[in-house]
Order: sequence, then structure tokens, then C-alpha cells
Amino acid sequence: MDNSKQQNQTRFLLAAVLSMAVLFGWTYFFAPKKPAENANTATVVDSAATPSPEAPSPQQQAAPAIAQMTDNLPNKQITITSPLYEVKLDSKGALATSWILLKDKSPQGEKPLFADGSNENNQKPLQLISQESLSRNPREIPFRLSTDDQALNDLLNNRNYQISVNEDNITLNAGEEKQIDFVLTDQSTGIEATKSFIFRADSYLTDLGVKLSRNGQVVPNTKLLIGASIGDHAINHHNFYHIESEAVASVGDSVERHQGSYFKYNGTLTESTMPLSGNVDWAGVGDAYFAMTAIPATPASGLVYRSVKYDIQTQPYYDGIFSWITRSEKTSETRHLITAFVPITADGAPTKIYTGTKDYFALNEYNKVLTASVGRPIDIEDLINFSNYRILRWITKPLSVPILYALNFFNNFTHNYGVAIIIFTFLFYSLLFPLRWSQSKSFKKAAGNAPKMKEIQDKIKDLQKKGIPMDDPRMRELQMEQLRMTKAALPIGGCLPMLLQFPLLIAFYTAVTVSLAIRQASFMWLPDLSAGDPYHLLEFAFAGSMILSMKFTPQAAVVSPEQAMQQKMMTYLMPVMMLWVMWSAPAGLLLYWFFGNVVSFGQQMIINKINKTGEPPKEEIVDSLPSNTKNIKKVKPKLSTS
Repeated sequence: MDNSKQQNQTRFLLAAVLSMAVLFGWTYFFAPKKPAENANTATVVDSAATPSPEAPSPQQQAAPAIAQMTDNLPNKQITITSPLYEVKLDSKGALATSWILLKDKSPQGEKPLFADGSNENNQKPLQLISQESLSRNPREIPFRLSTDDQALNDLLNNRNYQISVNEDNITLNAGEEKQIDFVLTDQSTGIEATKSFIFRADSYLTDLGVKLSRNGQVVPNTKLLIGASIGDHAINHHNFYHIESEAVASVGDSVERHQGSYFKYNGTLTESTMPLSGNVDWAGVGDAYFAMTAIPATPASGLVYRSVKYDIQTQPYYDGIFSWITRSEKTSETRHLITAFVPITADGAPTKIYTGTKDYFALNEYNKVLTASVGRPIDIEDLINFSNYRILRWITKPLSVPILYALNFFNNFTHNYGVAIIIFTFLFYSLLFPLRWSQSKSFKKAAGNAPKMKEIQDKIKDLQKKGIPMDDPRMRELQMEQLRMTKAALPIGGCLPMLLQFPLLIAFYTAVTVSLAIRQASFMWLPDLSAGDPYHLLEFAFAGSMILSMKFTPQAAVVSPEQAMQQKMMTYLMPVMMLWVMWSAPAGLLLYWFFGNVVSFGQQMIINKINKTGEPPKEEIVDSLPSNTKNIKKVKPKLSTS
């Protein structure tokens, strides 16, 4: 392809690249990371080849005396209630059977928490432990213990412990804390196990000290189990924006994040394990807004995740625009129970357990508390999925955090996050107005140069047909003239506003999908700005506004029918493509983009009017004058000397 053709296609190729970047780059940048296949990253282990962390190898079979111990203690349930949470502990295994979050508390304020689908008339409690985990045998609930001895594991997780308190219901008022000890002993086998919990009324942090010994010796390779699958279990079905609970850990020098669907399941097996190499700073499980994570007193290696998949019946739903159009409902979903096997020292040293919201402002404060408590730098902000990839987190986190602050600032005045998003959008697009004006001038100048550019291209083609080489002085002169005209109205300068919006769009997407404040925030007919529009009105309004904005925005000059057709296709093809990409996207993101298109359209109308008003009246040379000669200037024609 010659140089002139490349220049002719610049605008179309740039538009195509941008649109394809939105289509494919969006999914690539934000889709859950697939398991890596090299030695430098986490390795997915086939559960058929590697035994489950709780499954004993032949040499680890326990003595019959342990398996035959009689459980003489009665079962007891204890409920701990604070302003932030309500927890139920079972003496059988000293495990948590219920964990309900009542309130989000951060430096930016407090607000009550409810499960997905709640409204003013039906405020469902936000239960973090799934019914599926409770109904399994054995139960897959938090604070189980795992060792190299499977029979010992059965004893620790299925026998009743002696409890240090007599109350069945403990209420913690502001500023109070309570320690509860669960003790299990057996003199015949020399086993002593103690779990010491410290609950605090004003904190999502719980201390859990585990002391496990056999004949006075600390049991090695002890792991504390976090999960399975802590999160909002009232969600009817999960999608790209409302993920189910996933594995997340700071291990080695990186943050690992793995959804259950990316574990490797061999054949018909429903269980898979994934060891992660490196010392563990913290590890846990959580969904988009809530998490439970363990911060060991001393970092150690040996972290393992286990995922168990299962199918569940759901309320009917559509999983995309095509199923919505064809009315093909789905009524089931495959889910995963993910458990973190966190290595700890079973000498009684407290492991910090964070069970709460993934509110950025709250986590930022807990970083300071945890760093001071454990004596090493702790950053649990990365529980929030700013991106699956470290290189992108360097961009999205610095951009999305100021957006969170800005939206919170505007919400303090408007008391509505929908209005806050509109104000933010208006101010940002106002900053882009000078660039849009420059864009309009650039394209207008390019349009004025189009006839001359076409003439130069025709001359170059004629010279090529005559066999004139490209280094001929005449050819070089035409190319230089073409280059000067191109520099005077560079098309990419007109695309600068779009290029500036793209990083912000990614950052705004991140902010909307991770902001706990936007979760369940209503606006007009939208019940939840963090979820999709239930009527899909916003998706179609967004696509329509995109077409309107593109039609009235000056485009690069075209010099061929092919370019005109390409430009017309992009005007309609890109919005249709984006309608598919953004289907069921968070309403807050669509509201930003839709209102941005409206503001852009208004700005363009102002620019078009200013440019039209500033144009001088055109002069026309004619051979004869009409009857009305007012404002007509007589021009003496020049005589040709050729």
C-alpha cells in the first residue's frame, strides 16, 4: 500500500482500533485472570493427581484411639452482636455458622448493609456464609483446622469444645471487646487444642489464636481454613460485574486473584486444588464487596486454595442481549465453594481475621491498624479488584481512587449518587471543551484541504502510471506539499478528547464496580447503580446518544466514496457494538457515558454555531447580475496570458 493510501485510511483505522480496543480490550483487562502456566506464577494442580489438603496420605493415617474418642460435651451455640456484625459460633469444631454484616463503617461515614435485592419493604440480612457450605457434610465453614493427620482433622472440626463463657448471647456496646476460648483436650492421646477469639464492637478485625499440641509438642503444618466462599449469597445469578466469591491473597511479591471457574477440574471431578508459592502476607476469599481474610502473625509458605463446583437452581434470568431478544431464560448456574488453607503457627500467636466490607476508605484505615499490630507493612486495599494485572493497577488505582473521593464529595451535597455522577461528568466534559473546539477546527481545516489533497493524490497517481520513481523531484515536491497540508490539519489531534476519555472510562468503570457506596444506591427508576438497568432503557439510550453525538461531530475529510462509506459504517456500527459490550453494565457507568454523550452533543452544537457565525460571507463570481444587486460585488475577470 503506498503512502497516499495509508494517509487516506488513517481516520478509519484509528476509529477501528479504538472501537476494537473497547470491545476486546474491555473483556481482556477486566475478565478474571486465567491460571498461568509457567513456573513464575501460581500452578493449578489437578485434583486427581494431588490429594486434597484434608485427605490423608497412607503414612498419615491416625491412630484408632483418636477416631474412637467419645464426644461427651453438649453442643452449644453462642451469638455475638455488635453495632457492625452478628456472629454465631458453634461449639462443634469451634466454627462460625453465621456471619451477618449490619453496617458499613469508614472515615467517610456509616450506612446500614442489606443483602442483594433488598428494598425499603424487604430488608434482607447480609449473610456472608452460604447455606450450601452449612449443608455439606463435613461443613465447609470458617475456622476449620487442617493438619497432615486426617483423623486429627476430623477430631478438631467435628467434636464439641469446652467454652469459657456461659452466656448464649453476648452484646458488645461501643468500645467493648470480648474474649471467648474454645478448648478441646484428650489425655489418652495427648491432644490439646484451644481457639481463642477476641471480638471488638467497633472493628471488623477479630483475633484468633490457635494453640494445637500433641504430647506437649506443637503440631506442625497447621492450616487455618477461611471460607468457603464468603460474600453476598442473596445474588440470584453472577455475571461479569457481580462476581461470585473468589480466591484473593497477597503471597510472595504479588496479589493473586482466582475465580472458581478457572481452577482445573479433571473429567467428572468437581474438586480442584491450587497451591500458591511464597510467604503469605494475607489470604482469604471474597466477592466484589465483602471478604474474609486471615493475616498470620508470621508469614509462612504453603498456602493452598480448594474449589468445589456445584449446580444450583436460580430465578429465571437472561445472560446477555441475545438471550434477552430471543427470550431464552436460564434457571440454573454453576457455582464454586472456595476455601483458603492459610499456614499458621499453632503456638497461640494471634491471627488477625478481617471480615467486613471492601470499602476503600475503611481498608485504608485498617492498613495502619494491621501494620502496627503485626509489625510488618500490610496493604489489604488490594482485596479490592482494581485490576487482575499489576501493570494495570499502577494506572487504574491512582485514577479510580480520586474518582471515589470526588463522587463521595458530590454525594455529601446531593445525597444521591446518580446526581453526583452527573455533576462529575459535566465538570469533566467541561474541561475537555477546549480540546473539542480544537478537534472541530482540525477537522474543518482538513475538510477545506480535501479538494487540494485529492488533486495532489491524482497527480501522484498519474506520475506513477508514467513510471516516474518516488525519488523524482516532481514526486518529492508533491509529497512535501501533501505532508504540509496533513500537518496543518492532523486528524489525530481531533481524536485527543477520545483518547483522554478512554483511561478515565476504565478508571470510572473500576470506581463504580468497587465502590460500596454506589452499591444499592438508587436513582430515578434505577434501584442499584452498581447493577444493570432492569429495563435496559439506559443501554439503548446510551447507544442512541452515541449515534447522535457521532453524527454531529465533525469528521475527517473524505476523498473517496470508500472512505465515506467507512465513516458512515463507523457511525452506526460502533454504537451497536458498544451496546453488546455494555449490556447489563453497571447503571452508574452507563449513566456517566450517556450523560457524557449528551454534554458532548450540546458542546458540539455550541461549537458549530460559533464556527458558522464566524465565517465570512462567501463571494461568487458570475457572468451576469440578477435584478437585485444589493451586496453584490463586481469583479473584473483576470485575462489569461497563457
